Amino acid sequence: MELFDCNCWYGVPKTPPLAPAETVDDLLGELGRAGIGRALVRNAAIWEESPEVGNALTTADCARDERLEAAWGILPPHTGELGDVHEFLDAMRAAGVRALWAYPAKHRYLLNATAMGGMLEEMQDRGIPLFLHRREMPGAQETYAVAEQVLADFPRLHLVIVAHGSWGEDRLFRPMMARYPSFAVGTSRYELDGGIEDLCRTLGPERLLFGTNFPETPMGGPILTLLHAAISDEERELIAGGNLRRILEEVRL
Repeated sequence: MELFDCNCWYGVPKTPPLAPAETVDDLLGELGRAGIGRALVRNAAIWEESPEVGNALTTADCARDERLEAAWGILPPHTGELGDVHEFLDAMRAAGVRALWAYPAKHRYLLNATAMGGMLEEMQDRGIPLFLHRREMPGAQETYAVAEQVLADFPRLHLVIVAHGSWGEDRLFRPMMARYPSFAVGTSRYELDGGIEDLCRTLGPERLLFGTNFPETPMGGPILTLLHAAISDEERELIAGGNLRRILEEVRL
């Protein structure tokens, strides 16, 4: 079973975690120590500076090791910072990038059809997944409200919310899972007793993607939680990496 981390990063943010991975080599060392085979990776500059800076750094660093897959940040095309929608997609194709992140609070834009409609429509049609960091916005309800509005307009979009806390946010994300088949959450600190088991039973293992949220969260906890969940080997493999591999393989650049 290969662990494929959907949510880890490296770099030097303004407020670093206790033990940051300042370089991609630091990150690779931690992945090897934890036994994680592959990772979807981004540089902290994507949100601390801008995707214009961070995307290029991420691509260059991830090209050094086949275990790493670069993910980029997005911005509204109206300001021209990343080109128009088709120019941005051309750049993704050239770099082999198959996953995107949005930081609307950090970058001061609205993640909706008005600001991002053309991009979100292309992402939906091409199967490109969009990741949202739960703690990028002030509160849990705000994060899920933004995600729900996006999915109401683009119901086939692969939208993934990662990095929710240990208390469980099932009352927020399970109704969305029931309505939107392409919506999923990362495991990270999903430590609710019996949560993984019940979610697999009621909504299916396809709705969970293994992610550590490293270096904000130690890698060992999410691994331990997944390995000891009372689920079948087939369900465990899907969560560990099968779901993310399938999503990325189906992307049409």
